[in-house]
Amino acid sequence: MRQIKPRRAEFEKIVANEQQSFHWHHLVCKQFTAPYHYHPEYELIHICRGRGSRLVGDSIKHFGPGDLVFIAPNVPHIWQVSPECPEAETLYIQFAPEFLGPEFFKAPEMQGVRELMSAARNGVTFNSAVRQEIAARLKKFSALNNSERLLELIAILFRLSRDAGIRALGKDTNRARLNQREEERISRVFQYLNQNLTGLISQADIARRVRLSASAFSRLFKKATGKCFMQVVNELRIAQVCRLLVETDRTVAEIAYSCGFDTLSHFNCQFRHIMKTVPGEYRRKFATIASAKRQP
Repeated sequence: MRQIKPRRAEFEKIVANEQQSFHWHHLVCKQFTAPYHYHPEYELIHICRGRGSRLVGDSIKHFGPGDLVFIAPNVPHIWQVSPECPEAETLYIQFAPEFLGPEFFKAPEMQGVRELMSAARNGVTFNSAVRQEIAARLKKFSALNNSERLLELIAILFRLSRDAGIRALGKDTNRARLNQREEERISRVFQYLNQNLTGLISQADIARRVRLSASAFSRLFKKATGKCFMQVVNELRIAQVCRLLVETDRTVAEIAYSCGFDTLSHFNCQFRHIMKTVPGEYRRKFATIASAKRQP
């Protein structure tokens, strides 16, 4: 397992080697170094270890071990590992829309897979049983030869297409393309947010850090994410709050302040707006789910 060195943010060109028609990789690292980016390939991403926030299109959510996401071509995305996380591990597959020829996915037998690929235009995730099954299959990829990997990829796509619990991550949006300099700036913004999310965050300060005026920064950020800057900051903080509500028994107030909210009234307003419920109800819901899973 090799460590990936940081690279400059840019449009990502993925090239499979001569013995493979698609790309797959097993990565273990402190941080995922891929910037906020997009590429013309489909991507299936499984998180083995690590926690943090993922941005896929206009969706901002917490991720943890077992996360499984399927993304269509040209959907901007980034996975940011929490600074306190000692190590992260992921298995992912990337393939071009016509990597098996222009007619393969048009076959009648592939209707379900075509529907899955269409749904992935906003990013999709799956129910827990399917995530566990696919995770186990991906972990065996390294033991297969190239021909077996190809057959297994097709089998995985079929299995995913039959999941009745598929959930779209985001909404249909007309996403503007960024140039290389713009991608570099947005990646620096997300890296800074990941490291400083619980502290005081100033849009004016971040604009200066990426050498833009306040108005130019606001326009660039809205172009890249479809959202205003503080909206994204609040969504990132609420994603962290949700994780702590589920994984700890700390009070709601303790969690809110630890995640960067300076008043409970502002926190409660943002939580209701983003999660469409209140913190206590959110915690009870997941406590009930966890209890049900422990039942024999």
